[in-house]
Amino acid sequence: MEVLHAAPTEGHFTPLSTHQSQTPSSFYSGPPVLHHHSPAASLFIGSSDLKNNTAFASFAPSSEGQSNGTTQDSADGPGNGEDREVRIEGVDVWVTS
Repeated sequence: MEVLHAAPTEGHFTPLSTHQSQTPSSFYSGPPVLHHHSPAASLFIGSSDLKNNTAFASFAPSSEGQSNGTTQDSADGPGNGEDREVRIEGVDVWVTS
């Protein structure tokens, strides 16, 4: 996973359908292949994973209930010491190769 601070454009990539129709039997030497782009995905992550993973830490709300993140109680319910699930909306996801 690579964290980008400026969004690429779809023009930086070869669409998967184009790649599949033109790929020779040898290695491919063109721009990266765009497998999937989701401009407004929702990220669901445990609060401890959010704090401990540097790639995701930048998405952490500045304080609970603020920013673009919302918390949800775990399946076991609130107040039981379990990790809380955090939902972060509006994440731009690019799956490339």
